[in-house]
Amino acid sequence: MHEFSMDQGKICLEEKTDLAYLYLEITNRCNLACNMCFKQSWNDTEGDMTWDLFEKALRDTTEFPHLKMIYFGGIGEPFVHPQFLDMVREARRQGIRVGISTNGFLLTDEIMREFIELQVDLIYFSMDVIPMMPTKIGHAISTNTVEKLRRFKELKISLGSDLPHLGVESVVTKENYHQIGALADYLTEFDIHALILSNLLPSTAAFSDLIAYDGTVDLSDQLHQVYLTSCEDRGFLLKLPEFTLRTERHCDFVEKKTAIVRWDGEVAPCYRFLHTYPEIIFGRTKQVTAHSFGNLSHTSLKRIWTSREYLWFRYVVQHALYPSCTDCTFMEACAYVQGTEMDCWSNMPSCGDCLWSRKIVLCPIPVESFGKFR
Repeated sequence: MHEFSMDQGKICLEEKTDLAYLYLEITNRCNLACNMCFKQSWNDTEGDMTWDLFEKALRDTTEFPHLKMIYFGGIGEPFVHPQFLDMVREARRQGIRVGISTNGFLLTDEIMREFIELQVDLIYFSMDVIPMMPTKIGHAISTNTVEKLRRFKELKISLGSDLPHLGVESVVTKENYHQIGALADYLTEFDIHALILSNLLPSTAAFSDLIAYDGTVDLSDQLHQVYLTSCEDRGFLLKLPEFTLRTERHCDFVEKKTAIVRWDGEVAPCYRFLHTYPEIIFGRTKQVTAHSFGNLSHTSLKRIWTSREYLWFRYVVQHALYPSCTDCTFMEACAYVQGTEMDCWSNMPSCGDCLWSRKIVLCPIPVESFGKFR
């Protein structure tokens, strides 16, 4: 139990082992160099998680009785890790449910077949437009994603399996917003289980001009079409972002009890604090600094998860006890909004400008979270 003084009272937070989702960024390397990815704007060291660290992560999960899934995701492409397939096999051997984010380029028939046989629960692919319609943001080529979705469907039918569930992540911009209705309809052909639309979080001024949440585009007709498609018999689970700045703030990572282990063992609370990079918030440049609550190499995941600092961070975020920098009157004159290390309420790190908490930017979350799972 940890006690915190606040105003004229005290807040007591229990050390609960209630971690539900553990994300593993086993590598921050990638086989692609998408223009829109903030990897193109950072100076972080690239590397792969060691097998020993991975095994320790698996051992540490045994102290969390409510763990639902290990999710191979982060900023890199998990398939470039030389031991990725062995990691999936080992997690499944231990009875741990597995989710994966991938661009799909390194998937082969043999790997897809093995994932079906291993009963991998969930795989998310990136796909921003229907085939033959390239965009400036330079995300993964959709023809490859379509090929892998089609082949997965064929193999699952031939092997009589409903797993893995397949999801698609799409980044909405001024370039492709008029296609999202058609994209949703197109994807019904492949029996996907989930579609997540997210907005672009730009790291350069050029990409800042492409955001679709600045009030300059009308998405109502497209969103209506997406809703209708997702409600049909062949529909899918749908997660949509906000396209305007709203008062209410929620963090999927905190509310769904998620932690992320970076390739080098650092434990971050969310994707945003996993690395150091610039982001542009409605035309204003901000430096995001990586934040860790401990390193798994020499500390147990339980100790990190139940530490005083991490417990307080989650409490602050869940109850929105941090400033709203994004629409603050003093935004243009305040030094705190230039970075994330601290805010004017003395929170460290600062979530005051987080577009994830505003539901403008979304990340892949397990299909289970939508309620459609075995």
